[in-house]
Amino acid sequence: MIKTLVLVAQVIWTVVVVGAATLMGAVLGFGCYGWIGAIALGTAGFGLGSLLAAFPEVLLELLGAM
Repeated sequence: MIKTLVLVAQVIWTVVVVGAATLMGAVLGFGCYGWIGAIALGTAGFGLGSLLAAFPEVLLELLGAM
């Protein structure tokens, strides 16, 4: 039961972090550079979001330093 809850929390964390990073990259890219920028920065946001989702302590430390 506990393993299932941990797995569900990890999946939700990953989807939220990767989705937010991808969306932020796409919005910033579209605002500054148009469609090509949205695709490029959305892809970069996806990569950064994947890294932050894999290592949540890094993201939490960055948010705590702000």
